[in-house]
Amino acid sequence: MDTSNSPKLSFLKRGKYWPWIIVGMLVFHASVILGTIAYVSAQHDLYVEPDYYAKAIDWDNQRAIKEAVDTMGWSVDLHVEESASIDKDQPGSTSSRRVEVTIHDANEDPITRALVEIEAYHPAHASDRINTVLLANPDIQGHYTSSVPMDIPGFWQINIAIRHQGIEAAVTKEIEIQ
Repeated sequence: MDTSNSPKLSFLKRGKYWPWIIVGMLVFHASVILGTIAYVSAQHDLYVEPDYYAKAIDWDNQRAIKEAVDTMGWSVDLHVEESASIDKDQPGSTSSRRVEVTIHDANEDPITRALVEIEAYHPAHASDRINTVLLANPDIQGHYTSSVPMDIPGFWQINIAIRHQGIEAAVTKEIEIQ
């Protein structure tokens, strides 16, 4: 039996398989792209700034709020320390951090009776924001504290919002959790 006249072998000898290789490569490339799009769209850590459109419209006022601390001559200090730790071998356990903010005016006098709020988030999980109000420490004037569950190591962004006697101010600080 002579196989040289076989239709399969004559197909390969004439070089008609090159278009199929190109089509196969295009299908493989399209599959990689669609797989990447499906993987990225399934991620829940994608982040969109809350109220970004309202903040963009009110940009001048937002900038004035962020510059108010410098304009008023206030000093805002942030200190974060580990306060309580639950057994880290237990699943779902978290460690809380004690967040302390100290505020002084231009004359180094403590600012008392202010409303101090913080928004804390880890950039890798920016959609999981922690919002809390800091309580005034009755023993130390101008000192505000709260316990915040921050258990992911790395850099955290802390947005501090201060309201005192009709003045709104905001400060952004970055801290590192070990």
